[in-house]
Amino acid sequence: MSKLQYDQYDVMVIGGGQAALAAAISAKEEGASVALVTKGKAGVGGSSVISDSVHSAIFSPGDSPEQFLQDIVEGGRHLSDKRLARALAEECTVRVNELESKFGISLEREKVVITPGHSYPRRVYAGTGLGKNITKPMRDYAMEIGIDFHEQSAVVDLLKDNNEVKGALIQKGKEFHIIYSPAVILATGGFGGLYQSSDNPRDVSGEGIGMAWRHGAILVDMEFVQFYPYRLQHPANIDVMTKVFAKGAFLVNDQHERFMGRYPKKELETRDTLSYAMFKENKVLIDFSGVADDVLQHDSPCLYRLYQKGHPGEWIMSPVQHYCMGGVQTDEWGRTNVPGLYACGEVTGGLHGANRLGGGSLTESLVFGHRTGKMAVQEKSMGDISDIMDFRIDELKNNSSNIDESETIKKVKKVMWQKVGIERTSLSLKEAADELNLIAINLENENNIHALQLRDKVRSAWASAFAASVRKESRGAHKLQAIKEEKKEWEGKNRIYKTSIQFTPAASKAEMP
Repeated sequence: MSKLQYDQYDVMVIGGGQAALAAAISAKEEGASVALVTKGKAGVGGSSVISDSVHSAIFSPGDSPEQFLQDIVEGGRHLSDKRLARALAEECTVRVNELESKFGISLEREKVVITPGHSYPRRVYAGTGLGKNITKPMRDYAMEIGIDFHEQSAVVDLLKDNNEVKGALIQKGKEFHIIYSPAVILATGGFGGLYQSSDNPRDVSGEGIGMAWRHGAILVDMEFVQFYPYRLQHPANIDVMTKVFAKGAFLVNDQHERFMGRYPKKELETRDTLSYAMFKENKVLIDFSGVADDVLQHDSPCLYRLYQKGHPGEWIMSPVQHYCMGGVQTDEWGRTNVPGLYACGEVTGGLHGANRLGGGSLTESLVFGHRTGKMAVQEKSMGDISDIMDFRIDELKNNSSNIDESETIKKVKKVMWQKVGIERTSLSLKEAADELNLIAINLENENNIHALQLRDKVRSAWASAFAASVRKESRGAHKLQAIKEEKKEWEGKNRIYKTSIQFTPAASKAEMP
């Protein structure tokens, strides 16, 4: 038994992106002592930092929360949790406006609809279009108000007492310590880094989802993985901003046909529709010759800089994994089914249903980060410190590992891209779930920290394949080769609890325990 050093906080936030910062700031402003624990540097890692800073807000004449709610539900193919969608639609504007009023971030607002799935202009973004210009001021603000940062610190495991989360075991280098907290907020992102082709950073690798699942949290909508169509693959690997397709850019196939011309919104169809259409072509090229240089420079600066270098050949586009709609199930205040455990941001599922509208992810981080931080403080108090301080880690810490992590992750990425990708078959998904389950089981036989952390990543990938193997229809981002259409009987959610999966029709309120 190891007597460990420990810290005590009212609220502990795990993660370093926008959702984590929003939750930590909200909790601190409620009067709590707050620790933010991240494996990198807060405000510098995660998906929100490399995003194009787009948020959604209601500022256009005629727009309303009800209309936004309807758009979210339509975009999610009627699988969005309406409690979550309503909270987002009703609170998005005040939270987005705070970026200016509280954090001093200069924002631009679109004047015409260019974001697929939105009925009105709602796009709000930092003028430079860089996510770090949102997260850095939030980081600075968090430090100013006294949030304690534990950076370069990996969470080994959650601590529980009488089935209630009470904190976490942290590793920084070779040192271990415990952070005791009656409220732990997961804001660790999705599992996109487990795909072979993804625009997510490598540190977005699903361990938060896997760890929550291992402790009994329900996972929801794990089959729905969004692929981003606006990705240039050659001559360089960069995102092309959606705006240029409203200013004259378009896509052609290898026969120089504008294959999206037969769709009502052409290249501005929702991401699932566009990605699937591109997937079916042998090759997809972007033609931006009709976009004025000054417009290209303003609306897609990375593409403009590449264009200025004078590339003479083809400009090849291909979809990449972009966002995970599924994750830990929460209510509209970030509460999970595990006492003491909360979650917000991309680590959660339920809000977006089968497909996410553009501008929804960062807005979700602000809205639900704020709500979750507030609720965690209101519900939890420090109380007495129990004997869980004496956490047995000697076995985990001292056991050596024979695992080749890079080879394991490489195998997982290959399985996910080839069998749980843009277009799936029921057979490929079943094979993927079985393969990933076997990898996870083999890791369970290794009793050490290295194996535990790797297993959590693999379990998030397994849950995605498992949920997808059960859904016998095509809906939103989930496309089956043999069943091209949506089926009314599949209008509902798959929920995973431990190794069981349960389908709940949309009209039912039933949930797993």
